[in-house]
Amino acid sequence: MPIRDEKTFTDEEFIAAFSIILPPDEAHREGLAWNAFPDPKGFEYATSDELRASEFKSHRSYDGDLLDLLSLVSDSCAERAWRLMGITYGEGEHRRAEFRRRINDAVRARDSSAS
Repeated sequence: MPIRDEKTFTDEEFIAAFSIILPPDEAHREGLAWNAFPDPKGFEYATSDELRASEFKSHRSYDGDLLDLLSLVSDSCAERAWRLMGITYGEGEHRRAEFRRRINDAVRARDSSAS
């Protein structure tokens, strides 16, 4: 299978994730910027020679906080995020609930300090 450049999450999903923590115009800008590069697909079974010959050269990676943020967008996003993290559905649900609590606390603190 050849290595393909495909996105794991859509631009709209990234924008939705960032809209949880940013104003709409910033969320749109940041969502598009974060999702500007495609993810490598099909590399899982590629040989060393195929990887060297691939034109795909990227430093794309996801960290836990970004994946946790994306998991808040939808169940579909959550499943893809948890798959990338290598965790079970139950572990993911726990992470998502905890992350949602942390986000809500941060938004409340931000909003109360702005008043």
